[in-house]
Amino acid sequence: MKRIFIIAIVLLMTLSSAAQTTKEVYVGYSRVMNHYEFSQWGRKMSGSGYGNGVEAGINAIRPITKPLALSFGLQTMYGWDDGVAEFLNVRETDQFIKFLVPVSLLCEIRSSKTNFAIEPFAGLDCSFYAYGKCKRRGQTYDWFDGKNSLGVNRIQFGWHIGANIVYKRYVFTMNFQEDFTNIDGIEGRVGSFHEYSNHWANIELRIGYRF
Repeated sequence: MKRIFIIAIVLLMTLSSAAQTTKEVYVGYSRVMNHYEFSQWGRKMSGSGYGNGVEAGINAIRPITKPLALSFGLQTMYGWDDGVAEFLNVRETDQFIKFLVPVSLLCEIRSSKTNFAIEPFAGLDCSFYAYGKCKRRGQTYDWFDGKNSLGVNRIQFGWHIGANIVYKRYVFTMNFQEDFTNIDGIEGRVGSFHEYSNHWANIELRIGYRF
């Protein structure tokens, strides 16, 4: 996984140094969501969890052919929640740090009479969870420790879709991102608990500047 992010950083630096490449830095807020389905003692159940995230990142945007462009970036997010684990009926607090490598295809729709442009985009991404802790019933668990029935997968693959609103060099972005893969590694039976799926998604709002 380290090789993937080293390659991502090298590609980002290569694209950023190209003459026609536009760089964008940004900060943002995300509403993090997860939906899970499981059975316990033979009874099928489902639920949802919600959290928050703050992120910062950089994108390199390179024109392909008007009005299309390719965007390649690197983002880091700190996320947290303080909710109830529905299937355990206990309060649970989670914190995590992840790195995201998004690749997007943009289409620029620009008005010739104003400085505004709209850029719908869609693409794929790869996430790496560097840190994750869960506090439950007074005990703290490591996300990546399968001994505690958490066994979170550090690597996730997903997709995203959204739009940029651009005014001169300033950018306001609305983005929806969802993972293809299960967030944890306990797909299967753990005692009386059998999980079918647990997918994460987030709705992101961010403000950026291009140079």
